[in-house]
Amino acid sequence: MRKLSFLLPWVFMLILTACGDRAELEDLGHVVVLGVDKAEDHQVAVTFQIANPQVGSTSQASAENEPPSDILTITAPDIVSAKELAQSVASRKLNFTHLNTMIISEELARTKQFHHVIASSTGDREMRREIHIIISKEKASEFIHANKPKLETRPHKYYAFMQDRWRDIGFVPDATINRYFERLSGELFLAIYATTTRSPKHEKDEDQYLAGQVPQQGGDPVQVMGSAVFKFGQMIGTLTGEETRIALFLRPKAVNRSVVASYPDPRKKDFRVTVRLLRVSPTDVKINVHKDPTEVKVRVPLKVQVIQIPSLVDYVLDLKYQEQLKRAIKESLESKANALVKKTQEQFASEPFKWYLFARKEFWTMKDYREYQWEKKYTEAKVQIEFMPSIESFGKQFKPPQIHEQ
Repeated sequence: MRKLSFLLPWVFMLILTACGDRAELEDLGHVVVLGVDKAEDHQVAVTFQIANPQVGSTSQASAENEPPSDILTITAPDIVSAKELAQSVASRKLNFTHLNTMIISEELARTKQFHHVIASSTGDREMRREIHIIISKEKASEFIHANKPKLETRPHKYYAFMQDRWRDIGFVPDATINRYFERLSGELFLAIYATTTRSPKHEKDEDQYLAGQVPQQGGDPVQVMGSAVFKFGQMIGTLTGEETRIALFLRPKAVNRSVVASYPDPRKKDFRVTVRLLRVSPTDVKINVHKDPTEVKVRVPLKVQVIQIPSLVDYVLDLKYQEQLKRAIKESLESKANALVKKTQEQFASEPFKWYLFARKEFWTMKDYREYQWEKKYTEAKVQIEFMPSIESFGKQFKPPQIHEQ
């Protein structure tokens, strides 16, 4: 009993010290969006969007005239230093535990300084690797100030909902800090591309746009479309929404399992047919590293749900027409995929399709794989891509109504 009474105070002391760094919720200022811009002398301008917890909550009546968030920008050598310096302005202790979105200006992303900023920020234990990376065409501070969505008062909910939509439509990749760190050895990393500026254009294909080019009237100021391409931790180019979708299709596994797209009607060229493409099984990738040039064979199985046929051609009952439609979709997808592969080979000298995982399996050691120089071999590789669409359904009403004139 004496031994127990002697040990008991130490046990309580050990347990209670876990609360030594506790913080009351009222004392914390939760940063929900972080923006980083290039500054002079290798410094960065860090923009903090701090949520107002009362706005959008049950206590909103007491904060009726308060803004949903507070935005301030601090120039410092790095993110952690800027966070500490911001405490001279912010009344609450800044906290990154709810941070889920990081906005990086394209100006900074195209420099080697970008990697130093991202890599050093992970030293803060509050910086989670699930944070999404968005590359803004303009300065990150301008992007954050201009983004005032009409349907979402709370900024963190806006980005959370948008991230769900991005997975649904496939116009942008699912880009996190963790995925960025996975592809620093020459593989291409795709980040989300966005802007609040406008330079609209009109395309027949609804996904051949970059952020800012979508012909929009009204709505929220932010456009998210396409991807920023990174190699060795530096932005080297962009992909349109269509190219991003194709890149995700060519990956072994995809986060988004279905997308809606339109294709030229093979029976009436002036019209387009809108379909939903479903990923029913993983993309099959086979790489032969023993041949020169390297051979890459990719097969993408797809289910096709025909949604709209504006031309009113009867693709339901006429099996020949169905084959024509299926062939038209197949040829369109393969043509776009081959063009994208050629672009990555000639312009980027690497691939964003995660095919390097299959090439790496062909070697016994990492040393052998590195000596093989996959990126160099890929630029000369012979790539064969085959899409295998099969029509699954034609919607709720099989045959569209026709007008019978007397």
